[in-house]
Amino acid sequence: MTIIKLMSYIGIIALAVTGLTIYLKRSKNYAITFLQHFAGILFLVSGFVKAVDPLGTAFKMEQYFDAFYYTFENTKFGFIAPLFPFLHNYVNAFSIGTIVLEMMLGVMLVLGIRPKLTAWAFFLLMIFFTILTGFTFLTGYVPVDANFFEFSKWGEFNASNMRVSDCGCFGDFLKIEPRTSFLKDVFLMIPALIFLFYHRLFHRLFTPGARLGLSIISFVGFLFYTLNYTYWNEPSIDFRPFKEGVNIREQKQKEQQAEANRPVHQVITPKGGGNSITLTVDEYMKRFKEFPKDQFDIEQITGESEMEHTKISDFRITDVKDIDITDDILLDTAYNLMIVNYKVSFDKETGMVEKTDTVYAAMDSTKEMNSENRVIQSIRKTTEQVENAVFRPDWIKTYDEKITPLIKKAEAQNIYVHLVFGGLSPGQIADAVRALKLEIPAYQADETILKTIIRSNPGIILWKDGVIIKKWHINKAPTWEELSQYMK
Repeated sequence: MTIIKLMSYIGIIALAVTGLTIYLKRSKNYAITFLQHFAGILFLVSGFVKAVDPLGTAFKMEQYFDAFYYTFENTKFGFIAPLFPFLHNYVNAFSIGTIVLEMMLGVMLVLGIRPKLTAWAFFLLMIFFTILTGFTFLTGYVPVDANFFEFSKWGEFNASNMRVSDCGCFGDFLKIEPRTSFLKDVFLMIPALIFLFYHRLFHRLFTPGARLGLSIISFVGFLFYTLNYTYWNEPSIDFRPFKEGVNIREQKQKEQQAEANRPVHQVITPKGGGNSITLTVDEYMKRFKEFPKDQFDIEQITGESEMEHTKISDFRITDVKDIDITDDILLDTAYNLMIVNYKVSFDKETGMVEKTDTVYAAMDSTKEMNSENRVIQSIRKTTEQVENAVFRPDWIKTYDEKITPLIKKAEAQNIYVHLVFGGLSPGQIADAVRALKLEIPAYQADETILKTIIRSNPGIILWKDGVIIKKWHINKAPTWEELSQYMK
């Protein structure tokens, strides 16, 4: 799916619904009616693909809030910066509110509810979206060591400079280049302005009572739907690369092979001026004597990969010593469980620990000191201040009631369990395992990758032979009998 295809499909549907509206003699102006249906259906689609996974939008908003904080900090607009850490605390509510508002505006446009209010709400939401997509795109011109407002330091566009990689306009359903996304929103400002001036020409479907009833039902339905997939369930439709049934091992190998096969060329330009020529590496090696470096500028460029790079390429699990054990998981032909904790909240507790040192003395100074010629001279005791992680009782209770019984059953069946943490240091991971009273190895991974794999925190994943068999939200944690049904 591309943005052009999506817009085309929406346009075709909008034309069909416009024809029906004209047939029912509800249209006051054919062009306005078409724009109402086009914008309304677009908002319903873009809202729905985010509503199936509201946490994805919440994670994206966290990135924006962080980027805005560092953008405004230490500038003359610094008074705005504290707003973003505050919003960070309510990012789930912000995500739900934005998604529900977007879908409600879609319904209001299609039905013609409260034209003036709808027109203004659509206009203001489009300004908000345009600011987000514009910021995303324009930061590509801002070097990483410069602030967005230091316009004199702006340079050529570089995608790696962008503070947020993409706007998340269509969630994981459709990834759009930032420039395209920004231009899309600029384009949609045209109907937004038209609606402001010509809202009196809005069509209105059904009776006032029916429109009110449909709007109330829509609001309640949209709100419950987004709340459900924010707090109680995994996404209803999984657009992420780590969906159930995907062979992660095979896909990772394909992406790595495609990356290794990216074409490499040498671009050779005469220093005195003239046309450049492009040669493959093999061609250049055969002819390199023809291009002495004092006469030619030689630049190596790497072409595009033949397949899209996804987060699967970045999937990496390590132990606390940073030894990669990813292949141990992906090559395991037996069933195995992964318990994912992409973020764990804890408090820091400072305490004093007594440390005992044994001081040895040599019996014979002419001999090399070893276990046979040394004696204990003294025992030295010292105290040392350390920080321990203290984990929330409700998190430990969740493990005691829902996860630890599964782990014990798995161990009894000789099924390996990978306990994976994101965002914790090796010491904090050790504290976490102790707090959970578990005696199994624990591993670490990038927090963003773990969030991509599963939205539940903690979450349960059943693997076999590199394939994700099943994922469970913690609120739908299975019993061992239920889990066993997937291991037949």
